[in-house]
Amino acid sequence: MPWESKHMHACSDPVEEKKQLTTMVMSQSEEEAARKKAIDEWLPISAKRNAKWWYSAFHNVTAMVGAGVLALPFAMGPGVAIMFMSWIITLYTLWQMVEMHEMIPGKRLDRYHELGQEAFGEKLGLWIIVPQQLIVEVGVDIVYMVTGGKSLQKFHNLVCSDCKEIKLSFWIMIFASVHFVLSHLPDFNSISIVSLAAAVMSLSYSTIAWVASVEKGVKPDVDYGYKASTTPGKVFAFLSGLGEIAFAYAGHNVVLEIQATIPSTPEKPSKGPMWKGVLVAYLVVAICYFPVAMVGYYYFGNSVDDNILITLEKPIWLIATANIFVLVHVIGSYQIYAMPVFDMLETVLVKKLNFTPCFRLRFIARTLYPLLCLLVSAFLSLVAYWDSLESEEEAARQKAIDDWLPITSNRNAKWWYSAFHNVTAMVGAGVLALPFAMGVGVTFLFVSWVITLYTLWQMVEMHEIVPGKRLDRYHELGQEAFGEKLGLWIIVPQQLVVDVGLDIVYMVTGGKSLQKFHELLCSDCKDIRLTFWIMIFASVHFVLSHLPDFNSITVVSLAAAVMSLSYSTIAWVATVARGTQPDVDYSYKASTTTGKVFAFLSGVGEIAFAYAGHNVVLEIQATIPSTPEKPSKGPMWKGVLVAYIIVAICYFPVAIVGYYYYGNSVDDNILITLEKPVWLIATANMFVIIHVYAMPVFDMMETLLVKQMKFTPCFRLRFIARTIYVAPLPYLAPPPQTQKVWTLLFCIIFGILITILAPIGGLRQIILAASTYEFFS
Repeated sequence: MPWESKHMHACSDPVEEKKQLTTMVMSQSEEEAARKKAIDEWLPISAKRNAKWWYSAFHNVTAMVGAGVLALPFAMGPGVAIMFMSWIITLYTLWQMVEMHEMIPGKRLDRYHELGQEAFGEKLGLWIIVPQQLIVEVGVDIVYMVTGGKSLQKFHNLVCSDCKEIKLSFWIMIFASVHFVLSHLPDFNSISIVSLAAAVMSLSYSTIAWVASVEKGVKPDVDYGYKASTTPGKVFAFLSGLGEIAFAYAGHNVVLEIQATIPSTPEKPSKGPMWKGVLVAYLVVAICYFPVAMVGYYYFGNSVDDNILITLEKPIWLIATANIFVLVHVIGSYQIYAMPVFDMLETVLVKKLNFTPCFRLRFIARTLYPLLCLLVSAFLSLVAYWDSLESEEEAARQKAIDDWLPITSNRNAKWWYSAFHNVTAMVGAGVLALPFAMGVGVTFLFVSWVITLYTLWQMVEMHEIVPGKRLDRYHELGQEAFGEKLGLWIIVPQQLVVDVGLDIVYMVTGGKSLQKFHELLCSDCKDIRLTFWIMIFASVHFVLSHLPDFNSITVVSLAAAVMSLSYSTIAWVATVARGTQPDVDYSYKASTTTGKVFAFLSGVGEIAFAYAGHNVVLEIQATIPSTPEKPSKGPMWKGVLVAYIIVAICYFPVAIVGYYYYGNSVDDNILITLEKPVWLIATANMFVIIHVYAMPVFDMMETLLVKQMKFTPCFRLRFIARTIYVAPLPYLAPPPQTQKVWTLLFCIIFGILITILAPIGGLRQIILAASTYEFFS
């Protein structure tokens, strides 16, 4: 019988077996479908599908209108047109997203990664979409964690200005404590009240911002141009404005998840109520954004801060209220952006890691996420706090250095300091060569005077061209124009060549003047080499060089300015007294065309040398006090005008009178031509020697020593450095860059031509005179 039953079982009906197998497979797939359905009903995005269109409205408002709206006036450099275009483009692309949610019949793309998988494939879609979405959403939550903490801190500081300051990290912890509770609300619909409150707050603090701006009134001297003066600076300011606008229009990355909460049937798809909600949300966005941006920018211009509430300052109660509104809004925004992250976390736990969906699993996951955000944001705030402490220490150190360096140590100069510093910087012994240079004509001399005065005005204006900052040195202006490193390399070598070169020239000129003085008063005395007179002249500077700053050399500079006027006056008065020379000739000495050309170029060089002085203008202006109400450019320009009148009094009579009375027979130093009366020419030569040009070089040397090489600022360091320089040991230096369309273009071309042509004439003069030179003569 056992055999029979076994045989009968083996020969059972195969159709019946197939039916049993099919039933088994169906029951397994039904179980799997039921399991998936249970998971979908547990996951936050797909748990509830009973949301109304207005849920979509305030979820979208909360997702989009962040505290970034308060930065929109600061971002108005790119213009209202770009902001309006951004509004149109984001609305259009949002409509595209709404349409794509149900573009596959019978299927809902409830999450961004599902849309990505539909477009790029099951695996690739995940790798393309998920990392990006997580970076955005987790990043935004961390930002909102910090913003919430800052809003609490700001509120506390406003209502209790006398209270002890509490670190930002503690305020972030207080803000995070709210999310340790709210994060356990299971799905999008359960945070509807939080989201509604956030949307109302968005509209509230935006309204406070623009209404308070109107109440405060248009700022005096409002400026709508870019703060930056350079083209790169303007480009970066434009790009920064674009970034602020782009940040203000974030929100797309939760659109599919919001739409997933709305019920859908083939007859009534979810896109209808969703689009209705989006339109209402975008009207609210426009009401929030455009008044704040346009009113804030109109009333404050480019002086508005990147948070307009900071610019407003008062009334305190209103700004405090606005900060509380920002706080409530940020709570809702955090939750909106956290919900898709919770959905991803829980999907991985229950679908990939096969954990059982339950309250305990959710509790652990959703407690760890805000904890992570808290740790990251608190760490960032602590890093910022440490940086601020270090920056405060560094600022104190830099201030101590600036208070020691010669250019910035003393900022109490008067306008007349500027006058005689500029006279001393410009009117050198070169004025005595002007009659020799008059072959090029008086027009050339006058045009040079006008151009150098105009470009000097440009320099004075540029000193404070960057609001809140003083460009005290040429290289700082260069760095502002060309960048931190390139600016140094472009400017410093040039300025050092000019400054050190002039100091060496003045060292030789001072020695020559002493030598000439000695020869005139003691014609029978033994001849003393020029080298020794240079050493005697240098000995004065071994003492004077240890005067610490520009203001301390004021008396020396005043004396030099008086001397400039004195020897210039002696030169032309003595010329008039002597009278016109017989057979005076105003043509070039050279008979050949080539010789005449070189003589012309040599004259251009003499005039160019006579108009030196720009390379210490910024440093002179740095010594004048400055406030936003009374910037340094006022007294500086006054001093420059007085200086240029004195320059004209020195230059034009010497040049015109000397050339008129002597013609082409005048020497390249009119005092040599005059010869008599001896006592007067001797006095004039003595006046020539008092000139100072080294202070900017000292400043560069000492800046390098204390800022780059970290030497301690002290008298000994200064004494050694300045003594070595006066020895003299040539160093390095630069002039600046200007920008004013046609006028400046003419000045630049004129200057370049002189730069190229003048050395040619000068070089020929050296070659012609070289036959009389002797080494150490």
